[in-house]
Amino acid sequence: MAKTSMRKILRQILENVGIPESYYSIGSYKEGATCIEKVGKVYVVYDAERAERYINTEYKSELEACTEIIRRIAKNSEDFEILRQEFYDTRAKEVLKEVLDNEGIPRQYYSLEGYSEEAICMEKNNKNYIVYNGERGNKYDVSKYSNISKALLKLISEVTETYAQEEKVVEAFINKLYKTV
Repeated sequence: MAKTSMRKILRQILENVGIPESYYSIGSYKEGATCIEKVGKVYVVYDAERAERYINTEYKSELEACTEIIRRIAKNSEDFEILRQEFYDTRAKEVLKEVLDNEGIPRQYYSLEGYSEEAICMEKNNKNYIVYNGERGNKYDVSKYSNISKALLKLISEVTETYAQEEKVVEAFINKLYKTV
């Protein structure tokens, strides 16, 4: 399975929260927008105005560049934290999907986006993440966590068949998640 680009996740998050496309550009120059482009081996974030690039900042890491564009687009520090957390949560879920796919665990066994029939499910409820078994329209064996990491670890333990497989998935997930930092 191909690695999901953080810029793709960034676009998804910005669309989901309703940031107009006129505010940003991912991959090219757009007049009046905050832009992110990959130039050689670096990611450049800049503000585009009057056919010029202002406040150019280069990053070796795609993650850092995406975080910078979120910072520039956010109205205030509270909005920045909300957007940044949503970006990191979505990124963690995408990485876990890749790892579970590589381990041969079918996606119908789990849902990272809420209820799914006959699956281990995870969803965000207010400020908590809940993991549960979805069955006959109900939620069983509900566990509540204050952060996504613990919720994802619970989901991994529920969808893996053996302790050895669980350890392998956790190790691969952590390595993949931090490899891109």
